[in-house]
Amino acid sequence: MKATKQMRKVVRYRGDVQGIGFRANAIHQGRGLNVTGFVRNEPDGDVLLDVQGPEKDLRELLRRIGDSMERKINETSIADRDPLPDREKFSIRY
Repeated sequence: MKATKQMRKVVRYRGDVQGIGFRANAIHQGRGLNVTGFVRNEPDGDVLLDVQGPEKDLRELLRRIGDSMERKINETSIADRDPLPDREKFSIRY
């Protein structure tokens, strides 16, 4: 069985994204997808998503988050990063 290539994205969401359930929503949107990593609030008011998995699952997660939170997001920046080993879950970091 061929292993699926892992990709990693670090996404910064700006807008009215803290104190509204954004992180819990991101975890909910990741259900059923093969993704690992974390989502956390940043001191500057942004939310940071650091996630990895197969490209199709990453695309779907970002689409779901964007669709469900579009009224709260003013700006999204996405950076590609090298995948990290030994990530096992997708969770909220505090």
